[in-house]
Amino acid sequence: MWPLSTRAQFALAQSHAMTARATVYSLGYGMLQIPLAGGSVEVDATSKVRRSATLQADPRWWPRSPTDLLSPYGSICQVDYGIVLSGGGTEWVPLIFGYLDETSRTRPITSSGEVEVKVVDAASHVAEDRFDVPAQTIANATAISEIARLVQNTLGPIEVLNLTGSTAVAPVIVTERERWDTMEKLAEFLGAEVFFDPVARLIVRPQPTFDQNPVWTIRTGNGGNLLTVKDKLTREQVYNKVVASGQRTDGVPAVYAVATDTTSPARYGGPFGNKPRFYTSELLTTTAQCQATADSLLARVRGIAAQIEVEVLVNPALDAGDVITVLDPEAGETRHIIDKVTIPLSPDGAQSITTRSDELPAET
Repeated sequence: MWPLSTRAQFALAQSHAMTARATVYSLGYGMLQIPLAGGSVEVDATSKVRRSATLQADPRWWPRSPTDLLSPYGSICQVDYGIVLSGGGTEWVPLIFGYLDETSRTRPITSSGEVEVKVVDAASHVAEDRFDVPAQTIANATAISEIARLVQNTLGPIEVLNLTGSTAVAPVIVTERERWDTMEKLAEFLGAEVFFDPVARLIVRPQPTFDQNPVWTIRTGNGGNLLTVKDKLTREQVYNKVVASGQRTDGVPAVYAVATDTTSPARYGGPFGNKPRFYTSELLTTTAQCQATADSLLARVRGIAAQIEVEVLVNPALDAGDVITVLDPEAGETRHIIDKVTIPLSPDGAQSITTRSDELPAET
């Protein structure tokens, strides 16, 4: 969750006004703030391109050359959400800093006549920058430094935040083409995820778990912010044991480790039944690495999966991967990890949130 001041948090709990802005950086125009007629920003933890935006702009900004302001040939856009504070002032929350991906309009021009612009975060550029020839990780370099090297070779000296604290040496990975896939493999090796935040910093952090402190509460009743809710309880993607192992081709037994759920309602050996999951990777070369991977995967799949889809009053600071608490008279108090969140850029829009159904590495 993006940090908010006390005044902004107070405003979100009350009736308040909002505004939004889009600042575009273009080869032909330099920097210019364009007015928005509407749109939304989506943050999706299951997508390679984690942040994307759809913006409606005035038809006079339709690009007529590759260097025009809204041309998707190198223009960059920062979208911010403004919380209007009681007593005066606006607190701006960054939502996305990314590249213009598509600009479209309908002709003949209708009465509204907006130009629609799609913005995607920098992961799209990294994924597009594939290798000409196969490449390999550098010997004795750390996994974090290799992730930084791969992204900075494409984007230049951007900031890389290592929130894992890891200094582990990167495994040997040969990449045929896909730069971003290699970065994800290196993050997976650390039990982490890699993505761009709303100000275009590359974040490498441990996978979110339910053990984290909730950052926001959604509730009904007086002063509540919950509008609608769809509940689902499922056994899908729920496991109570994880076996992580290495992969050998020389006949030597591979290293492995096991993590077992012994405490949740879906514990191994309990009424839920026994449901192990198996994960194998050539990147796992020691028992300690296997144990860390097994523990990380188990944290993501243990317990009954209680998923919700809600519409709420807008909190623009919420992010995919945040842990939230939902207080509902029907379901009681439940804790969830945000999978997807949409932030509307107009005052009449509601915020939609889907809780996390983890995208797991392929079982082998």
